[in-house]
Amino acid sequence: MHPIDRYAEDVTTGRREAGKFHQLACARHLRDRERKTSRRFPYRFEPVLADRFYRFAAKLKHYKGEWAGRLIVLEDHQLFRLGSVFAWIHATTGLRRFRTVYNEIPRKNGKSLEAAIVALYVTFFDGEAGAEGYCIATKREQAKIVFNDCKRLVMANAALRARIGVMTTNLHREASASKLEPLGADRDSTDGLNPHIVTIDEAHALKSRGLIDVMETATGARRQPLINWITTAGNDPVSPCGDQHLYACRVLERGHTDETLFAFIAHADLDDDPWAIATWKKANPNFGVSVKPDDLKALAHKARQMPAAANAFKQKRLNLWVNISAPWLSMEGWRAGQSPWTADDMIGQPCWLGIDLSSKVDLTAIVAVFPPTETRKTWRMLPWCLTPADTLEERAHRDRAPYLEWAEAGYLQTCPGNRIDQDAVRALVQSAAQRFAVQSIGIDPYNAGNLVNELQTEDGLMVIEIAQSMLQMSGPSKEFEADVLDGLVDAADHPLMAWCVSNVVVNRDGKDNIYPVKKRSRGRIDPVIAALLARKLAALAMNEPVADDPMLVVA
Repeated sequence: MHPIDRYAEDVTTGRREAGKFHQLACARHLRDRERKTSRRFPYRFEPVLADRFYRFAAKLKHYKGEWAGRLIVLEDHQLFRLGSVFAWIHATTGLRRFRTVYNEIPRKNGKSLEAAIVALYVTFFDGEAGAEGYCIATKREQAKIVFNDCKRLVMANAALRARIGVMTTNLHREASASKLEPLGADRDSTDGLNPHIVTIDEAHALKSRGLIDVMETATGARRQPLINWITTAGNDPVSPCGDQHLYACRVLERGHTDETLFAFIAHADLDDDPWAIATWKKANPNFGVSVKPDDLKALAHKARQMPAAANAFKQKRLNLWVNISAPWLSMEGWRAGQSPWTADDMIGQPCWLGIDLSSKVDLTAIVAVFPPTETRKTWRMLPWCLTPADTLEERAHRDRAPYLEWAEAGYLQTCPGNRIDQDAVRALVQSAAQRFAVQSIGIDPYNAGNLVNELQTEDGLMVIEIAQSMLQMSGPSKEFEADVLDGLVDAADHPLMAWCVSNVVVNRDGKDNIYPVKKRSRGRIDPVIAALLARKLAALAMNEPVADDPMLVVA
């Protein structure tokens, strides 16, 4: 068995203790190995390409600390992560599958050294003529950390010294016209860059996406560019790294599909005891090698006495984002409930609609909820999402969501201009009413304008106003949570709905009431809110209201 496959199996079978997203990264690899015969999966696994990289790394030497002068031996987790980047290629073109790599690992696990090895290999031995490699960070001095590792690896190897020229802030190879340099976000100009590989060091410290955006845009002329993020957990979810972290989590949870992203996060889980040695081993794949147990014990002792030090310990040593709320819904339960069906299968069936209106410039969602039947245990949900066309590309970049792809595939509808047209919302509701037996419609009166009156008086539909408050929404939220966990919610594997489900974060009060909150959530959640409004009406109509449910006001 190849080391990549063996490691993935060891983690997924529990032979190696690992956190949730660590396990999901390994499960993804094994799942992809099984997809190799699928026509919809245009990639293949070529272990020989990983082995070529391993041979390169095995010729390099450590240059500091207790291993100085010894040949580098990659640990199993490094064989898995680094080998995967090179072994997966496009079945037709033979080019690299993964164009973005996100490795989030606690301190002292060898991130900088391995990033330096990858930077050297891709810049000078990837077969790319005129390759440009850049090590970037908030400041140029920080960017020099990985770059200096690259320099020292070259200086410690006679064969590399013979091929690669070494200058203070430049490595270059005349034969391929390639170069590798450090670059800080504080540089005055980034004009004329044509990067083949970009290493983003300590990405959690970046406050702006400016340099990242420049680099991602500039890779367009390359055949198989690579953006390599290396970082520990941060403490600011509203940051470039926080954004990338959440995006990686969604991909690993299968709430979003991105076949070109390789994501690996080594971490403790939230319910683990942060002071237990077992937790330290779980979070640190290099535990006992470069991560010294005695060092962690000393840091943990200090952290237990000082709240500020406790947060730093959890963040830097257990790789926990200390200021990010945990997601609400089980993505495993959500996936378990999905099955193939279409809107045509539900024609004439009774349903309730929920409408969550945006503030004119984002997503507006309408969701039809069909209750279980004698022959079907699941709640079926049919979402329609509407958004302005003119700003679609800009908001796709901001929200890190493939809005353009979803629009092309029919999962997202657009209206002309840069604002939501309520006539378009009304038209979607009218269409639903013509195809299905709509019992009633739940809507938050905020942002509704004349829509409620038009739907009721002109279209003859029953509309019930439901304020989005803890009091009104806790009951359906709890029911929805339980049904998702049990695999009893089916949206026909709608990708936009799955993305929104993965985003939701809730508030809880002292009585354990819950309510999804848009401001705290990890992205758009509008279809989930619409579904809850519809679920509330369905439960009331089916005589299943929560005992303390407040009286609703009929518009």
